[in-house]
Amino acid sequence: MTININGDQHWQTALDWIQREHENALDESAQAELAAWLKASPDHLKAYEEARRVWLAAGLVPPAGGGI
Repeated sequence: MTININGDQHWQTALDWIQREHENALDESAQAELAAWLKASPDHLKAYEEARRVWLAAGLVPPAGGGI
């Protein structure tokens, strides 16, 4: 997996969408906006899928300094 997080606007936008999805359920309008963004470019979909994998993996990693 290759992740380009430095200066990559697609990555940042994808991460913003992932965060919005996890903070609150997206309403119908937001879901349509996300779908349109994903369909606009294969790069958008790729960035979203990578951001989602990173988000899920980060949730499985215990916080640093957890007393281990």
